[in-house]
Amino acid sequence: MKRRTLLAFAAGAALAPRCLLAQGASVPRIGYLLLTPVTEPPSRERQAFLDGLRSFGHVPGKTVELIYRSAEGEVEFMDATCQDLLAQKPDVIAVSGALAALAALAAKRATRTIPIVMLGLGDPVGAGAVPSLARPGGNVTGVSFISSELVPKRLQLVRQCVPRARSMAVVWDRRNANSRAEWRAVLDGAKAAGLTADSFGVASDDELPGAFGRIAAGKPDLLYVTFDGGIAAANRTLIAEFGLKQRLPIVSGWSFLTEAGGLLSYAPDIPAMFRCAAYYVDRVLKGASPAELPIEMPTVVELMVNLRTARAIGVTVPNELLARADRVFE
Repeated sequence: MKRRTLLAFAAGAALAPRCLLAQGASVPRIGYLLLTPVTEPPSRERQAFLDGLRSFGHVPGKTVELIYRSAEGEVEFMDATCQDLLAQKPDVIAVSGALAALAALAAKRATRTIPIVMLGLGDPVGAGAVPSLARPGGNVTGVSFISSELVPKRLQLVRQCVPRARSMAVVWDRRNANSRAEWRAVLDGAKAAGLTADSFGVASDDELPGAFGRIAAGKPDLLYVTFDGGIAAANRTLIAEFGLKQRLPIVSGWSFLTEAGGLLSYAPDIPAMFRCAAYYVDRVLKGASPAELPIEMPTVVELMVNLRTARAIGVTVPNELLARADRVFE
């Protein structure tokens, strides 16, 4: 426990030199809480959040102070990490990254007064973070994306590319409430699409190779990867390479997985969601109540297709689908 708390502190302290302020300066403090390690340079999503802050005049290290705290991937230390962040007396807490619902719930348990802004949390109502999207109440608000609602469309799109598909493997994160909800939606959607679906729930990176072995042995026609910010994000290249090796079309809600080598994705612009979340932080710092800020859902969903992958695995992407794609990797 003591060691992990020190690691969590180090994750925040590592970025401290970038946030040094003039001695005695009084500026707002933004806490940034996440499960996974803080990376440098920033991830594309965190960079979008930082850019969004700057667009509202909040310059880290000058007009605001950013305080990072990470549980270093250890779910059981999320509450302790949150308490460490609260000891730094932030004016607002942004929750982000893999299993963001865990960070949001930990922050909500720890404080009912400090505003909490979600940076792209999946299904905050189902996770118990807020009672309503339109009227969040309490001290939690932000940006959300419910990936399970787009499952039927994803299956429809991939069936256009692989019309003879009859079976599908589904990889999902057992730790992630949003991933579980999407997994259930995929099982229901598979029946409606005339597909049989085999479930491969994993709870760590170490479980992926075993899942890959079982998937390869079953020889499915498709691979569906659910929307979660942990295992899928950290192993995008590994998952894409597995699909290419097995000549297995991959469909997901992750544009980065398609860019890495998956066949197609139908997903929101995640960096745009993080930029939008900066607006909520700005509003809160200017005195707005989180209870009165409705949670925003993305309005633009992008279709991305990897033609290089299609050629490599012998899939023909219909011209009408290519014409509709927002991005095509050739």
